[in-house]
Amino acid sequence: MNSVTYDILTQRIKQLGNLPATPSVLATLCEALSQRACKVDFEYVVENISYDKSLTAQCLRLANSALFRQRGEVATVREAVLALGLWRIPDLAFSCSLPLMFSNFRGPIPKEVFWRHALGTAMLAQHLAMELCPKTHQQAYLAALLHDIGILINAILFPEDYRDVLEQAIRDKSPIEAVELSILGFTHAESGRILAELWRLLVEISDVIEFHTRPNLQSVPSSDALLVQIADNFCWRNGLGYGYELEKNNLEPIADLWGFLGSTFPKRATTPKHSMASCSRPVWPKP
Repeated sequence: MNSVTYDILTQRIKQLGNLPATPSVLATLCEALSQRACKVDFEYVVENISYDKSLTAQCLRLANSALFRQRGEVATVREAVLALGLWRIPDLAFSCSLPLMFSNFRGPIPKEVFWRHALGTAMLAQHLAMELCPKTHQQAYLAALLHDIGILINAILFPEDYRDVLEQAIRDKSPIEAVELSILGFTHAESGRILAELWRLLVEISDVIEFHTRPNLQSVPSSDALLVQIADNFCWRNGLGYGYELEKNNLEPIADLWGFLGSTFPKRATTPKHSMASCSRPVWPKP
């Protein structure tokens, strides 16, 4: 995105003033967990989770699930965070909060369709990341969960124009971002990046949101952006898009994606040995 487009779009978003704000617990947790692991104030994180009843319940439920429970019942938030690990907390917090933040959304894409695609992409990206870059996989799920957040923003800010965007995309079987560019003059990747910055998310996550459809354009290549692109592509090919099929020539060829993946992870240049559908994540709250 060029600087002029960025400045104009940022001002328009700020002036409209009807964007959903980040829940205070999310803002606090994002700031606290953006520190290096050795500097994170564990007790401060536990205290802030305890202020949110929904997040507390989700942490306890997941920590007591068969996936994490080792011995004895987890009865406190502190025990739950220890069982889950700090790096899972943002994933869980956003999974709980995002559908509620956009609960009044009445856009051209049904909410359940949007969140199904977001969750599917997040699960697949996380699974790929754990297979291919296990030491740095923590951000893949959240980055993928938020990769299309700009679609909601564009639909909220420009509802009539965005209905035209979706109608044309369905009619032409085109990628949404291509039609956005022709009608709006910018894409959901760009508006999503601005929202991520206003929410003060990690730069790495903002980068994925902006470049998830074109990771090759990054000045410093991001493995997360590539993994999200592949997961996004896989979802579209398998009925987890936004209610319509894309023309095949509008999808990156699978061979090209795996080839690019192989060049990015040369020591693991094969398709992951486990089925991508086998990965498991926290149960998604009903929209």
